[in-house]
Amino acid sequence: MPKWISVEEAAAKYGINKEVIWLWADMKRFPMSYEKGITTVDEESLIGFLHQNKDRVTAEYIDTLEDLCIGKTKICILYAEIIGYQDKELLNQREQIARMKEIQIVMKRQNNRIRDCEKFFAKYEKNFSVCWMGRLCAGLRRLIR
Repeated sequence: MPKWISVEEAAAKYGINKEVIWLWADMKRFPMSYEKGITTVDEESLIGFLHQNKDRVTAEYIDTLEDLCIGKTKICILYAEIIGYQDKELLNQREQIARMKEIQIVMKRQNNRIRDCEKFFAKYEKNFSVCWMGRLCAGLRRLIR
């Protein structure tokens, strides 16, 4: 049964920087677990790894570290692409918002013009109904409806 110890405790107990322990755990040199926001490692596996690599750095260790770096680089490139796509999408959305604001301004102007025309016609509606132009407007209204 493995004995789990927090990364901070392991760092203090064995005199190793906790970032180095996290790096080794990322390299899958020994089991690691996340429980209740605390990162823990298998102490027996950590001791075995330290004993195995106490004298020298092995070629396998360097290869594993290189693979880890390549993997992290690929992830960074992928994140950069995602951020680029998000920037393009944000730019498109800003352009659409600007176009919509322009359309809204034009619609408000047109609405004000229509309101002014309605006020004008309401003011002179009685005069138009008597003359030939009023009859023409009434005929047009009937056609529109």
